[in-house]
Amino acid sequence: MRHSTLLSPFTFLLASLIAFLPSSSATRLIESSSLNPCQANSSFSASLFNVVFTPDNNTLSFNIVGVSSISGNVTAELLVIAYGYTALRETLDPCSASLNLGGLCPMNTGQINIQSNINIPSSVINQVP
Repeated sequence: MRHSTLLSPFTFLLASLIAFLPSSSATRLIESSSLNPCQANSSFSASLFNVVFTPDNNTLSFNIVGVSSISGNVTAELLVIAYGYTALRETLDPCSASLNLGGLCPMNTGQINIQSNINIPSSVINQVP
């Protein structure tokens, strides 16, 4: 039996189609799935903590499920460390109209569920390496 070294029409068509498929592209992001309390006995713990910063569309997305024993107005410190470099350190006020974090303004004791997206200004994004 003799095998032909020429491509069959079907193989040629398949190879041609694969050549025209778009290649995949990676999305740039910085992601954290752990909450680092800045003090002992912080009175807040998270069973789910997922924060994703996507510089290409200027968003910070987060999904947090936690338990708090704190009641009243609070602030949070956002610290972005990328590649060992502190790119951003900012105090966040959940009661600010621009943040729209109703679950934290004011904070109540018990379970807290927060899922939101925040648009980040380009001036802040330019600080991240």
